[in-house]
This record gives sequence, C-alpha cells and structure tokens, in this order.
Amino acid sequence: MGQNWIKATYYRGGTSKGVFFQKKDLPTQDEKELNKIFLKVIGSPDPNGRQLNGMGGGVSSVSKCVIISPSERDDADVDYNFIQIAVDQPIAEWNNNCGNLSGAVGPYAVQEGIIKPKEGENKIRIYQVNTDKIIHSTFNVKDGKPEIEGDYTIAGVYGESSKVRLDYLEPGGSGTGKLLPTGNVVDEIEIDGFGKIKVSVVDAATPLIYIQAEDLGLKGTESPDELDGNVEKMEIIQKIRRKCAFMTGLSKSEHEAPMNTPRIGIVTSPKDYISLDKSNIKGDDQDITARMFSMGKTHKAIMGTAGVNIGVAAAIEGTIPNLIKRKGSNPLELRAGNPSGVMTAGAVIEQVDGRPHAKSAIMYRTFRPLMRGEVLV
Repeated sequence: MGQNWIKATYYRGGTSKGVFFQKKDLPTQDEKELNKIFLKVIGSPDPNGRQLNGMGGGVSSVSKCVIISPSERDDADVDYNFIQIAVDQPIAEWNNNCGNLSGAVGPYAVQEGIIKPKEGENKIRIYQVNTDKIIHSTFNVKDGKPEIEGDYTIAGVYGESSKVRLDYLEPGGSGTGKLLPTGNVVDEIEIDGFGKIKVSVVDAATPLIYIQAEDLGLKGTESPDELDGNVEKMEIIQKIRRKCAFMTGLSKSEHEAPMNTPRIGIVTSPKDYISLDKSNIKGDDQDITARMFSMGKTHKAIMGTAGVNIGVAAAIEGTIPNLIKRKGSNPLELRAGNPSGVMTAGAVIEQVDGRPHAKSAIMYRTFRPLMRGEVLV
C-alpha cells in the first residue's frame, strides 16, 4: 500500500486536542471515506485504549478531528465541522460540536491564512456545521498572527495563555431543535433496575441531561476514577442517557443512542472537594458542582459545549441546575466546579411567548498550536 500524507495541524483548544484539516487538503468529501481517514489518523479502534498507532491519547478529549473551510454564508467567515472519534470502537460521529476546540478555530483560520486579520482584537464569525449555529470568536492578533501568550488560565490546563471569548448566538436547539426538548424543565422517568428519577434535558450548544447527584446515591464531588470505577452507577447513568436520547428523538431506540449525544451530567449544590491537581476547591468559590460524562467516561474537566450548556441551564427557572445553584449567583458568570477546578460560563435568557429563550451564551477558552505538517493515512 502506498504512503498517503495529508496536510494537518495539531491544536489544543481549551481542555481538548484535535487534528485540524483544511477542507481543500482532504482527498475526498465522502463522509464514509473521511471516517476511515480520521480513524486511521487518530489510531482507532484500539482495544488497549491507548491509541499508540495514531494521534489520539486514549481519552475522548484528545480523540478528535476538525475540518475548516472559508464560509459562503453572509453571517460567517469560516465553516467548522467537528468529528468525535471513539477510542476503542470504529466510530466517528458528526452529530455534535466540541466547545473546547471551538476556541482554536478562529486562531487557526488566521494562522493558516484563511482569514486576513487586523492588528489587535479580531472577531471571527464561525458557522458550526454540526449544530447549524453561529459562534463569534474574539481574540488578539499581533504581527499578523494570533497572540498565543497571555495571562489567562482555565481549569485543567497548566500555565497561562491568551484568552479567547466565544459567543454562542441563539444556542438553543442545537441537536433537537428545542431549548427544552421535552417541553418541560424537569421530567420524571422510569429506569429499569433503578426506578423513577428526575432529569432536566436542556439543548444549548449540545443536548445535555442533568441529574441531581444525590438522587443517584452520589455526592457529586467524586473524582473521574471513582465514578468510572463505580460500574453499577455508570450503567444507570448510561441507561438514563439512552432513554433520554430516544425520548427526545435523538435516536430511534434506546439501544441505538449515539455515544456522543446527548451528553449527561450530575450536579449538586456547591461543595468542597480535591481537584485532579490536588488543589482544595472550596464550595464558596463555586455556584454549582458538576461532573460531566462523554463517550461513556467521566470527563476530567467540563466539555466546552457542556460549559455553555450549564450556564444556560442554570439560568432557566425551574431546571435542576437552577434549583440547586447558589442563590443570587450571577447568570453571566456562573462558576461551575469540576474535577479540574472551576469553569466560568454565562447566558442571557429571555421569555418569548411565555417560554425561555436562550439569546446568547458566553464562554472563555485558551488555545495553542502544537505542531503542523502532514499525517500519514
């Protein structure tokens, strides 16, 4: 078999890493053929869970590919398509967005010459193809290139970097077409082998199901390893996720639910805990404590789109996050405790015809280009 090399760039965006491609450099636009390429690039499937034969790193947050191209839309500068690659299965899913890698899209477009920037602050308009939404990415440019160094830090990434502001315009209904897919702020559902449990399903930037930790017999401050090791609880969590996928029309049956959507999280009122870097995270420094799950595992921070979602969900009166968050917290700066520290997100919620409407959501990320060249497929 001949050697085929494709131009690519390896980026960190937020707490994720991914292989970025320009659409024009890909040898095909057929999704099935691209899936084969992306699986090969990332090193999946790997039953050992390490992806040593590719660019992945054995966890969902670094098992990702991105396609960027100039946009033909009047309201966007670039199109951004995201592909989540499973670690141990031959699965490439195009049904969601990565909010963390969204933080690298604007800088990538400037770095690679897709967009001609101005000096100082730039706003790049991104069309997020998977969710059919617009994101505005604001960051600084110096000497014609994205400014990488800065003094901003995010939980889960060591060191300081330049800040990227992400404004998600009209983020509601990214996957289901509705901000509240069931029409309710809280639903009570029946789970085989467990019984009844209350959930809030909110679709903002990504469809996400919220459960109060105590309703599952959990504290909500457990580490990712503790949760992943609790096989019984993890299976219940996935049963809830699969049932809600079917209930909201994201799958034809519970058994056919995609791995990547809907996401799911457990939340509790602000509590003290020890973060992954052994820091003492105080309840007083949070408005809500959360643990999120992606691709069947506990996330070590908060997925970017989940960060957007929790800001929106906590601002909608009557949802589980809204009911348990710190009273009097700022809806524009919700502090969400997670295994890596505290993430800040915000949202503007309006009432339209007596129903909540997410006008916008805000999140801050950092980025860093790690390498560029060619990948072998």
